[in-house]
Amino acid sequence: MDEKGFIFTTDAILALVVMIVLTGSIVTYGLLPIYQGENHQHLEALADSALETMEQSGALREAAVEYSNGNSTGAETTLRSSLDVVIPDNVGYKLTMSDNAPVQDDNGVLSANDVATKVKVISGPQEGWMGRAYYKQDEVEFQDINSTAVTTLWNFHNYLKNFGPWSSGLNTYKYWGGSNSNPQSPKNITFNIPGPVNSAKFLLGGAAGSGQTKIYSADTIINQINHNVILNSSFLYIYTSSGQGPIYNYQKNLNVSTLNSGKNNFYVQFINATNTQNMPWFSILGNYSTTIHVPKGIANTTIPFSDIAGVGRPGPGNTGILYNLDSGTTSATPGRSITWSQLEDDFTYPTNTPFELRNMPTDINPKIPTGSAVASVQDINIPPGNRLFDAYTVVNAFGAEDGAIVQVQDSTGTITTVFASFINTSRTDGGYGFVPGIINIQPYLKVGNNKVRIITWDNVPGNDYDLVGLESCYSTITYSKFPIRWDTFPFANHQNTSSGTVTTETQTNTFRIDSDAQSALLFVGVGTATRNIQVTIRNSTGATSTLYPTTSPVPYSINLGDLDAAATQPTHIITSIVGNGSSLKPGNYSLTIKVTPSLAYESGDGASSPHPYGSTGDPSIFSGTRISVIYPKFLQNVWATGFANNPSDAASNAKANLIQTLNEAGYTNIDQNLIRNTTLYSGDVPNAVPVRLELWTQ
Repeated sequence: MDEKGFIFTTDAILALVVMIVLTGSIVTYGLLPIYQGENHQHLEALADSALETMEQSGALREAAVEYSNGNSTGAETTLRSSLDVVIPDNVGYKLTMSDNAPVQDDNGVLSANDVATKVKVISGPQEGWMGRAYYKQDEVEFQDINSTAVTTLWNFHNYLKNFGPWSSGLNTYKYWGGSNSNPQSPKNITFNIPGPVNSAKFLLGGAAGSGQTKIYSADTIINQINHNVILNSSFLYIYTSSGQGPIYNYQKNLNVSTLNSGKNNFYVQFINATNTQNMPWFSILGNYSTTIHVPKGIANTTIPFSDIAGVGRPGPGNTGILYNLDSGTTSATPGRSITWSQLEDDFTYPTNTPFELRNMPTDINPKIPTGSAVASVQDINIPPGNRLFDAYTVVNAFGAEDGAIVQVQDSTGTITTVFASFINTSRTDGGYGFVPGIINIQPYLKVGNNKVRIITWDNVPGNDYDLVGLESCYSTITYSKFPIRWDTFPFANHQNTSSGTVTTETQTNTFRIDSDAQSALLFVGVGTATRNIQVTIRNSTGATSTLYPTTSPVPYSINLGDLDAAATQPTHIITSIVGNGSSLKPGNYSLTIKVTPSLAYESGDGASSPHPYGSTGDPSIFSGTRISVIYPKFLQNVWATGFANNPSDAASNAKANLIQTLNEAGYTNIDQNLIRNTTLYSGDVPNAVPVRLELWTQ
């Protein structure tokens, strides 16, 4: 089975801005930042989304009316004010409406060979009058969003006997979390919970060994609290593997009063074990609370996946095993088997029972093309007229899982494999056990109904099909009809293979702060082969500051502005100190994250077998790590349009549409005095108005 392990810490639920989950898993995939234009599809998706948003908001129709009335200056202002919000700073644009002069980015002419072009034909407004209603507010309203995040707080997916000193037997080295020099002396393994805990449970799996009939007994100690000895008779029999003998699992709910918001620790003691027995997985699953302070006008929707767990084996002659996470019981299912080439473009394949996944690409290990797999699919609907700011999928995988796939089928039917553990790219070392915690899916979604599928599997080189599962996985989408701006700068997905040495994973990302920025945040997504992280920021003159030292625990998010302002240094990098407060300084910056790994045996994260005690795991950073610069002041000019045969009714219709939009966005105390109306005659506008938008990276 597994030659190395995976540990997963996902933390999250989001609100405004790219809310990101503290997750942990060993992951790598080649998804490139949407706003950096290295993938032509990203620019096309951005152009498509921009035109859809501008049509639904009325900006395109209003500009068409202004052009028809001879007001080219007003039309350009209307288009530019919308384009400057929906198009990121590092993307150039040129929009041409009908035969009018194009509206271009102020930063200059096209400066790249890769240009994405989208053409849309809009219907002209009915002949008569167009009313426009504005909602002008001088102060931005904020609200607290309380939510919960479900996370695989810890997951070991390997065989412990693949690691020294346990290769000599769990009967000799009786503690997982033990000491190489003193096997009778336990040593804690630490994990982090970023918020108040609502519920938690752990799963402990074991292989009895060939020819054996019983598993060991065990004791799990969490935060120095003994959770009673688990007798071997209490383990649930799953099935008998041809290579490892009977496979068992134990599941127990934890008393939340024994867990801390922040740092926690645990170890496992093996009792009456034999030298043939093994521990193939240990998982802690938790639910915790978060509170986020965000501007109003943002819709945050979380869409859950169905839970699924079990053992996928081929048929005929074999049965799969469905595992119920609620009851902790199993049931037999028909054996199923499918190749990756058959499954890749088939979203109709049933995901309600486990299956064998065959003939996967062999970038990771050519000896392991087959897995015991489960999958889950969800629907994501993006309402018309909204701009999608952020979308990500959280993968809460557990058990013996060794890999994962995340796919998106957009509303047009196009299927994209967004992440696959076996994909090797220039930012991927092809390591084993890459399973994501959070994946950016925003570039691949379109207005309308989309589908997302997660697949996870356990490699089965010795026909030792093991338990894998997906629990409380979800996707979160953030969107608005309002002309709100925020810029997101995601890091790349990469795992650094340690090969037994102390190796850190270090990445640097550039970002920009413009005037009127409200906040600059860093959301952290790293693998749980992580001991600490260090965050260093640098400005264009070369001045640097370490905002987050390696001695602090791995956080859920970091307010870069607050830390920079509070730093005891003569030069503040991204902030200007104003009296007792501070403000963000416009400019270009770079931010470096360095991940220091934990020990390999703690997570099962190691490339060699047996992996010696004391060697480090393989640290990882993935796209859940993002810099977000927020500009909530763009909430100030919210508007809507309406049409009628006379200017009075057109103005009234526009006002009614505006109030409906505000109510949908959560505004309940609307000040009628802040609503302003204007009207324009909409005659002489062609029935079909062509609009051409070109985008390129600058």
